[in-house]
Formats: sequence, C-alpha cells, structure tokens
Amino acid sequence: MTPLSCYRLHITPLSPVHIGTGESYEPTNYVIEDGVLHEFDTGATLAAFSAQDRKELLGIANSDPNTEMIQTLQRFFHKRREALMAHAEHHVPVLPGVAALYARRIGQTANHEAGGKKVLNRLEIDRTGFNPVTRQPVLYGSSLKGAIRTALLDRVNEGQPARERKGLHEFQGRLFRYYDENARPRMALERDPMRLVQLADAHWCGEPGLPATQVHLAVNRKKAEVRDKQGNIRKSQAESKDLYQILECVSGGHYRAFSGQLNLQRLDGLGQRHANKLPAADLHFDAKRIAQACNRFYKSILVNEMRLMRERAYLDEDWAKAIQTLLKAAEERMDRGEVFLLRVGRHSGAESVTLNGVRNIKIMKGKGETPDYLDAAKTLWLAAQDKDQMSGLLPFGWLLIELHPLAAQAADWPQLQEICAPYLTKARAWREKLTELRARLADERAKAEARRREEEEQARRAAEAKAAAERAEAERQARLANMSENMRRIEAFKDECKARMEQLRGGKDRPHTVYHEKARRLAKDALEGEGWSAEEKRTAADAITEWLPKVVAVNMKDERKKLKLAILRGEA
Repeated sequence: MTPLSCYRLHITPLSPVHIGTGESYEPTNYVIEDGVLHEFDTGATLAAFSAQDRKELLGIANSDPNTEMIQTLQRFFHKRREALMAHAEHHVPVLPGVAALYARRIGQTANHEAGGKKVLNRLEIDRTGFNPVTRQPVLYGSSLKGAIRTALLDRVNEGQPARERKGLHEFQGRLFRYYDENARPRMALERDPMRLVQLADAHWCGEPGLPATQVHLAVNRKKAEVRDKQGNIRKSQAESKDLYQILECVSGGHYRAFSGQLNLQRLDGLGQRHANKLPAADLHFDAKRIAQACNRFYKSILVNEMRLMRERAYLDEDWAKAIQTLLKAAEERMDRGEVFLLRVGRHSGAESVTLNGVRNIKIMKGKGETPDYLDAAKTLWLAAQDKDQMSGLLPFGWLLIELHPLAAQAADWPQLQEICAPYLTKARAWREKLTELRARLADERAKAEARRREEEEQARRAAEAKAAAERAEAERQARLANMSENMRRIEAFKDECKARMEQLRGGKDRPHTVYHEKARRLAKDALEGEGWSAEEKRTAADAITEWLPKVVAVNMKDERKKLKLAILRGEA
C-alpha cells in the first residue's frame, strides 16, 4: 500500500468563523430572550402549549399564507416564548445588538414596496456547519482544503498574471500541471497534487460545557473614506440600503477548540511507469511546505487587513493586541512549518480566495452602471454587535492550526493558552449563565409536563364521562321507547325535578310554586285519568314521594293525604 504521513490538527479559532450549510434558524423555530437564542422543533409546540394554544395555532396555520399570517405566527410564538424556552433543544448566546434587533422587529413589517406591498423583516439566522448529533460546530475538511489549495496555488504562481481567459480550471491546471491544452484529454485530474492531500472534518473538542458559537451581525464597511461633493462621507451600497446579515459563528479565542486530521499520501516506490498518471514530483507537498505556503499567503493578508481596519478606526484593539502577541509568540513555529494561519468561511474577503497578481474582483456600481474589475475589494464584511457599529469590529474566518504527528502526544502551548484566556473567561461566564438557565428551564418544563399530563387526564375523564352519559342517555331513550305514555310522563316528571334540584344547589322552592303544581297535576291525572294501570299509579306515587320533598319545602305527611298517594298505591 502507498504509505501516508498523518498529522493531528489542533485548531484555535482567532475570530468569528461562519461556514455556511444552507440551513438557518427560522423565526418560527426560535425565540430570543435575555441574550440567548432558544431553538425548538415543531414537536415542542405540542408539549409546550395548552389545548387552547394549539387550537389558536392551528387557526393561524390554516389562514392564507401571506405576510400577515407569518407576522401573526411570529407574534404568537414570541408571546409564548417562556413556554417554548422550557422545551428548547439548543441554546446559543446572542450579542446585544442582535437581541435588540430581534425584539424590535419580531412580527413587524420592515417596509413597503412600491404599490404598498408589505416586506417582512427577515429574521432568519444562518447556521454555521454543525454535527446534527452533538449539535456542536464542525469545520468541514473541504473548506480547510480549499483554503490550503489557494495558498499553494499562490506559492506556485509567484504573483504572475494569468494568461488564461477560459476559467479557473485552465489556470489552476497549468499551475498544478494537470491541464494541457495540447493533449487529449486536456484535463488529467489524477495529476492534481491536491488529490494527495486529505483533510477530515474538524470536530469541536473545546472545554466541556462552553458555548461553541455565538450569533453576530455581519456589516459592510468601506475600506477607504469617500466623500460626496458636499463633503459627506459616502456609505457603501450595503450600508445605504441598510443591508446586514445575521450569522451564527464559531467564537474566537477558544484554545484548541477543534481537532482534525491531515493525511498526505506518499508515492514512494511507484516508479516511472506511472509517472504520466501522477502529480508532478516537485508538487508532492509535505506538511512543512503546506504550512509555510499558508503562512506566506495568509499572514500578509491578516497584517494588511488589521492595518487597514486600524486606519479606519474599525478594529477591536484588544483583539488586535492579542493577535500581534500571538504572531510574535508563534513566529518560530510558523517558520518551522509547525503552525500555520488559515482563513475559511463566509466573508473571508476576496483577497483570501484569489491569488496575488491574478485578482480581478468585480466591483458593482450604481444601477445601470458598468462594474469595475480591480485587484482589491472596496469594502469589508466585519463581525459586529450592532448593525450601526463603526468601531470594535472583527474580521471573519481566521484560524490558527497546529500540526502534530498523529502518533505523538501534543504538548500544551502555554503562550497560546494565555492569549486565549480572556476569551475563555467570557465563555465560562456564559457557561454558568446557561447552566443556571437550563436548570430553571428544566424545572419549568417538568411543571409544564405535569400540567399537560393533568390536562390530558382531565380530558380523558371528561371524555369517559361524556361517553358514559351518552350511553346512559341511549339506554334511557331505549327504555322510554318501550314505555307507555303514562310511564313516559312519570319519567319526564322525575327528570324535571332532578334538573331543578341541581339548579337549586341544596335550596328548595316555596310551596304552591311550579314544581309543587306539577306533582299535584300528576297525582290528580293518575288518580282520575282513564287508562292508568295499577302499576303506573303506584310508580307515579313513588316518584312524587321521592322527588317532591327534594325540590319543594313541603310536609310530606300532609302531602300524602292531600295528593291521596295511599290510594294511588292501592293501600286504601
């Protein structure tokens, strides 16, 4: 087998990192409260809400799917956020500006288009790459490898302009010698040297319990100050349109927060007969060469970007001092190829994904104007706490990667730990807050589940009682159907008295009122009417004896005589 050189990667994020997945936190699947995003799934609504809430939610969901419906749905969830928080499956710290923006805009209309059409506030939060089982962030191997590829291409190219006009494959293929326009086929991808470089996804292995991500705003700022004819500073197009993005990011400053693996395939002993199917011998990159190429390419970008941000007063100076200390502490290791810088993810900047001497960045202008193509972007996308923030900003995407042979035990790096300490202190404070929050929410969830179980038990008992009442009524109706007219009249008298007794709640009517009169009329008709059998008369007497004193304040000894109940029974 072809041997491998294997390395463990210890990765420390230096600034917020967002590697997109196409997934997002939707405003109907999260709420923000007290600086924390609480994510829940749709099943939580069944557990968190009362029967009345679920009925109201169903009504909203069944309405016309328009802007008003979505606004109503957002407000519905936000109003019940306390109940939903208790059933959240994931909690993410949120910067103050994001929380304030959410509070102002949840369930509101952002603005109106021409013609009066409402435009809904977009409160989707783009998620960074994550492990769906652990819900912890992931740095995808493809992202790391893509950034390494850029640095290696730049090293091979040495700042020369591209002569190709047909696209990236021809240009990269020439540099890495897997494309030959005179050959058939022109593309021989098996000769791409990056096929020998294998990078696994890097998984979160930071200090247990620390929140791995935080929700930031991405804001756009001009690199150079531009003023209009009146002397006012011109904003970028994104600023003038109030465009920003809400991104979940891996937090910077977490010491060795990710662990990955780099495998380099060696081609020792394959011989010349395979040469036409293998990458060029001088492009078999070893770990040291990879690290040094990345440092050569990315370090200058980091230094230049920090300088520019400081000149424009955008830069978070505490962060800048920490990075400068780190670069000095890591200088020897970087020179030896043991440590390297990398930039990955969204808003890494056009300079970080294009080669020196080759950049041809499209710069959009006003509507209807022809775009410019320059060797540098005119704006920066920066991580912010507030959409109007102009200072204390951070760049996106910076990583510090340590290379260690896979079989060797990596020693700690005290200097790096010390540089990360202030950021870890903040993360530990968040951990304490989230621990207390989870405990409180667990208690509230237990209480909510107890209430739900009681509600379900009450509903079950009510259903059983209703079913029993329906059965009893069906049986009563069956009995009535088989009764004579006189017996049905007696049953009606008993039902009326029973209903009246329930209304009186322990009280009684005065004598000579409605129900007293009903008893007299029944006794008289049973005694004097035609067609009454002896059994029917006896049943009428028993019904009057039982029910009359329950609803009317009478002396039954006198009533028996007056109503001649003994005669009805055949006793006199």
